Amino acid sequence: MDTEKDPKTPGKPLPGGEQIDVVYSDQSRSGDGVAAPEHLHICFHCAGELVYPLDWSEEGPRHWRVILRCPECESRREGVFDQAAVERLDDELDRGSSALLGDLRRMTHANMSEEIEFFVRALEADLITPGDF
Repeated sequence: MDTEKDPKTPGKPLPGGEQIDVVYSDQSRSGDGVAAPEHLHICFHCAGELVYPLDWSEEGPRHWRVILRCPECESRREGVFDQAAVERLDDELDRGSSALLGDLRRMTHANMSEEIEFFVRALEADLITPGDF
């Protein structure tokens, strides 16, 4: 997808001296300056699917100004998006959070199981005494 910098909005400085460029897809800019709905969790630069919001604010009754960041390529963009697009992003973030929590539970269980097996082997080998506690 081709992107272009909004000529009316120069780069914006961020804390730490970084600068963010406001970009819009050629196809997603509407006449009122609001970016049309799209998959906000997909990076406009590298097509990574891990984009998340850094900051957001209301821009009217059905629109949000959102600063998005891609952790894969470090691209950032800011735009005004309609409520439906922001809700889809929220759904993707919820789905991703659920997947991460599921992975965390599985890894925690695997680690605890390994520690229990190690402890049982140590007990069986009489390597643990009351003085260890």
